[in-house]
Amino acid sequence: MREQLNTKHFGIGDALAMYRLVKKEGKFSEFAHILLDSETRVARNAAWILTHATDEELALLHPMLTQLIDIALHTNNESLRRLTLNIILRLPLAKEDVRTDFLDFCLEHMVRLDTPPGTQALCMKIAHRLCSFYPELNDEFMRIIQSLDLSFYQPAVRCTVRNIMRGKC
Repeated sequence: MREQLNTKHFGIGDALAMYRLVKKEGKFSEFAHILLDSETRVARNAAWILTHATDEELALLHPMLTQLIDIALHTNNESLRRLTLNIILRLPLAKEDVRTDFLDFCLEHMVRLDTPPGTQALCMKIAHRLCSFYPELNDEFMRIIQSLDLSFYQPAVRCTVRNIMRGKC
């Protein structure tokens, strides 16, 4: 599989075919190790395939949460970061899963104008979930997003702010 994931032109048809194969074999955890143990192109393609999984299938990856967070924090590849954040967002998170370095990362990148809008929106959604475990952090989070001048942000971020304010995230 690694050889297939290392191709430059890995299209949606390839991704869906590999997802169906992984699903048929029921090997999401084993497949996720490719994401954790690979160079950028292979990891990015593996993450893209995993974003097609159902939430129930992704829940099998919860034991790898720390490693997924480490990828999101340390990769230099914005596509891999965004895809990994997407996977993390869809994992079940509990109070004991809160890592302060990851929460700080999300809080910083959700407001930075040089962060791509998709990453900003994902960081905002994750920060909202993580802060919800602590009332004082949740109050601070809400003050932060209420104070944003949304005219500086892209529609993805403005939509995320509105959804959070309406209680839809």
